[in-house]
Amino acid sequence: MKVRDGMTTELVTASPWETAAEVACKMRDHKVGCVLISNEGKLLGLITDREIALRCVAEARNPQTTRIEEIMIRNPFTIAPDFEMAEAARLFGQHKVRRFPVVEDGQKLLGILSVADVAPDFKTYFDGIFHELVEWRHVAKGQYGGGEGAWAH
Repeated sequence: MKVRDGMTTELVTASPWETAAEVACKMRDHKVGCVLISNEGKLLGLITDREIALRCVAEARNPQTTRIEEIMIRNPFTIAPDFEMAEAARLFGQHKVRRFPVVEDGQKLLGILSVADVAPDFKTYFDGIFHELVEWRHVAKGQYGGGEGAWAH
């Protein structure tokens, strides 16, 4: 499965000139923890509820006047829509992030992929592996006399 098949395309975006308070309201209204910062369809950065808390509120900055461009994550790790979901899962672990903006041609924003978007794919994958391991264990036991204690005779 490709990233384009699992990404979210209904994006919550903001301009870099919006304030932390305005973006926090967008997060509340859309029930999201991350807003992509863009200008004319190009990704500039992203902001999470955590960044607002740590880079604005905890530093005693005024959320009503602090512009998002002052506290956003610039140049976030991104992923291309044609990457395989397995590769995306590896990259989540490698970069220790929970979200990747999906971009084409360097900055054209197409969607966002979260760890939660990848999880169902891997549940199916690991369920299949688990089933194979259980079957292998049963076959292996059968080959060695039918189970535990077979070698004790």
